Amino acid sequence: MNSKIYDIDHSKLIIWLIPNRLRNARLIVFFQVMCYSIIVLYQSFRRYKAAKEYQLLISPQVCYIQRLLNDRYDYAQRRIIVTDADDKPPLIVYTRAELKPVYLGSKFIYTAGEAGSIKDDFVVKVPGVINFETAEMISLVKTYRLAGMKPKIQTI
Repeated sequence: MNSKIYDIDHSKLIIWLIPNRLRNARLIVFFQVMCYSIIVLYQSFRRYKAAKEYQLLISPQVCYIQRLLNDRYDYAQRRIIVTDADDKPPLIVYTRAELKPVYLGSKFIYTAGEAGSIKDDFVVKVPGVINFETAEMISLVKTYRLAGMKPKIQTI
């Protein structure tokens, strides 16, 4: 569709619609004042149209979700990164009653989302200097993510 279909210059339109013999500055200003509410509605429509076009541009692909988050929270430096979750085996720590060695060594204890039954599908890494609401960011990611994918917000 032609993108210029919604471009309307209201000041020119008002002048064009006034007959030549009646055209004077006072009448033009009068009609501009009368059309002010229509112009405000038109500007509101244009903002709504631009917002919906941006929403349609975002898809579940990683690059688009990353773009969305950077546009929303870190427009200048674009430091938010979306990565795959690490596939880590769960670390089993035995109790004394089981008579098995309790050895951690160089291992890390992971959260239930990082290893185990609750698996995070991707991780959104956000620098600590960026101010954001976790619930809002999760809601935004869940709006555009692929169905069945579980995100995790991680501050780095």
